[in-house]
Amino acid sequence: MRSCLFLLAAVLQAAAAAYAQGPAQAGATYRNPLPVRLAGGALAQNCADPPALRDPQAAQPTWYMYCTTDPVSRTKREGDGYRFRLLPVYRSTDLVHWTWVADSFTDRPAPATPRSWLWAPEPQYYAGRYWLYYTITDTDDAHSPEAGCDSDSSIGVASSASPTGPWQASGKPVVGPRRAAPGCKFDWTFDPDVVVDDTGTRWLYYGSYGGGLFVQRLAADGLSVEGGARRVGTSGRYEGAEVVRHDGWYYLFASATDCCAGPLTGYSLHVGRATSPLGPFLDRHGNDMAAPRAGGTPVLAQSGNRWIGAGHNSVLQDGAGRWWTIYHAVDAGDPLFAPGLTRRPALLDRIDWAGGWPVVAEGRGPSDRDLPAPATSAGVARPAPAFGGTGADLRLLWREDFTEAPAAPWRWIRQPGSWRATPEGLAGHTQAGDLYVDTNTAPLLARALPPGDLRIETRVRLDAPDECCTPHVQAGIVALKDDDNYVKLSVLANAGLHQVEFGKEQKPVPAHHPRYGNTVAGTPSAQGAWTWLRLDLRREGTGANALERWTAWSSQDGRDWVGGGTWTHRLGPGVRIGLVAMGAGGRAVTFGPLAVSALYPPHSAAGAAVARATATQP
Repeated sequence: MRSCLFLLAAVLQAAAAAYAQGPAQAGATYRNPLPVRLAGGALAQNCADPPALRDPQAAQPTWYMYCTTDPVSRTKREGDGYRFRLLPVYRSTDLVHWTWVADSFTDRPAPATPRSWLWAPEPQYYAGRYWLYYTITDTDDAHSPEAGCDSDSSIGVASSASPTGPWQASGKPVVGPRRAAPGCKFDWTFDPDVVVDDTGTRWLYYGSYGGGLFVQRLAADGLSVEGGARRVGTSGRYEGAEVVRHDGWYYLFASATDCCAGPLTGYSLHVGRATSPLGPFLDRHGNDMAAPRAGGTPVLAQSGNRWIGAGHNSVLQDGAGRWWTIYHAVDAGDPLFAPGLTRRPALLDRIDWAGGWPVVAEGRGPSDRDLPAPATSAGVARPAPAFGGTGADLRLLWREDFTEAPAAPWRWIRQPGSWRATPEGLAGHTQAGDLYVDTNTAPLLARALPPGDLRIETRVRLDAPDECCTPHVQAGIVALKDDDNYVKLSVLANAGLHQVEFGKEQKPVPAHHPRYGNTVAGTPSAQGAWTWLRLDLRREGTGANALERWTAWSSQDGRDWVGGGTWTHRLGPGVRIGLVAMGAGGRAVTFGPLAVSALYPPHSAAGAAVARATATQP
């Protein structure tokens, strides 16, 4: 509670400082997604991985935004598919309205092969020239340790006298393909980001799920790296590194889970900070983003509105020095160009700083409302942030301690294996099986949930070590209509990565659409310790067609909670709550007490402000 009161004071102090600087620019508002226009004025349909660069040579504030290689229009076709633009560039003088200027390339530059993708551009102005770093997904054989591979990714670079090109590629990788194992098995050398420290040294961040995130010093000419690489994000957890400096700290923003699962995308943005560009980057609770039990404070999790899968951001300042982030997200109502091709427009939200930590979009998730626009010049301020509340009143409906064998209304679905009641709770082991798509083999202990808005809370202890080769196991709670329609919040361990996963499965779906998607919450506790799990359920409407908003939380101590985003679903009035322990067999699991409470709207916005602003609850 003391930490929450401190953070509330910091939030209010930040708000007062912002308000004291004067009124917002008259009449300047915007609403997501950003109006990004092609030549001729039509709206672009895509701008993924969107970094923005303020042009230091422009007479008035001017920014350039660079998008990953993707289709940008449903009407532009090549052969039997969409036309993919190679890193298109857009210009803006207000950070809201963007107009196409050029594509960075008309052909894939060496050392990219003709079948390579160019992803995640990173623009920089340095030493009188513009630099563009980018991912090469398939590197030519002359610069790869293994011929004939199409998975040997690398980081390329080109330079220009103009932020719009023409770009002169160096012809060789800045970071070459990195072996993960013999043959065509490589770590993912993706998503470059460049930061300059106080000495003028440039640092290059790169990497992704395959191998993790790394930082390495750029050579003086910017064309290669030198010295050893240091891991700053654990394997399997993060991609899209974005590092910025603020008040003596380096902040690492990074994105977790699948960017591109269409209507089930659960991509989300997390942050840690360090005193050095080399890390370690620790989250608000001191968890390391490079540790097997992955740290990272959520700062942009989906909230159940129009936008899902928000992430791969860039951080910048407007004309008055205020902080903003541009990122991509998925419109839940219009998520796809075609099956397997997720549409990711660009969004913009403000960053405030409270207690030394960034607060994105007032802690509300990706915004879907009219908001004050960025300032285009110094001296123009915006109103104070209006942090909303997530606190709630509770009335306990029932609690199961599991100190005696579960009895009706609890019921096992499928053969349970050996479980026993203990003074700590229900103890047993993970069992082979899963609930993923059509693999409906995991045992569940379940009972019906009551009507109304609810909070469901338990704790779980999963005995899975941090070593690299732990097989996939998980234990947690499931709210389900049936085996193919549920939300699941679990402590998960897989190949050395430990995280709290929040997943959703649904059926039926249109042909070729995904059925499962996931996002993540906080960090699991150490091996042998409890991790607390919470699901908040808000219902809109009644009956089988009622819309449900399921919001996940996790905690390492049962007091300080970390938010994990919201999935919407329609599980209906017959929804049940279940316990599950599955994956590989044989890992010890204990479930502590499970409580279900009626959940009422907050009665004090002021008392709950820090919860929304920091994505935790007191």
